[in-house]
Amino acid sequence: MLNKFFQPFNEKKDKSDDHSFESDLYNLIYEIIIADHEISEQEINFSSELVEFYFKIPIQSNKEQFTKLANKQHFNTDLSQISYRLKTSLSYEQRMDVILICWQVLMVDGKEDQLEVSTARKISTLLGLEDKDFILIRNRVKDSL
Repeated sequence: MLNKFFQPFNEKKDKSDDHSFESDLYNLIYEIIIADHEISEQEINFSSELVEFYFKIPIQSNKEQFTKLANKQHFNTDLSQISYRLKTSLSYEQRMDVILICWQVLMVDGKEDQLEVSTARKISTLLGLEDKDFILIRNRVKDSL
């Protein structure tokens, strides 16, 4: 009887959980898209363009992945694991690029939503960026508008 109880805990997780670099990147940026509880086509398209520009991942693939996350109403329960994997696989400059993408997506509608800002701040901290770099990126994006 106890075997039946402990069986789910002993079974290996499904291999369909994708922990690739691209998947982690999409999930992290998607957190900014969904932070204000509104997903716009403009945010998805702009995010796709930025990922292509900074990380050389084809734009069509980016759109498909962001749209897939939106369609299944994806919700990240643990940003720390995703952020840790990206932190260990990206250079400091590349992590700054991730936050730059977050800020550009955050400001695509011209509004600085507090939920989006706090999500970007949390991601920045989890990626190990210094506050001065976070502020530098924020100011650079806001000045470019």
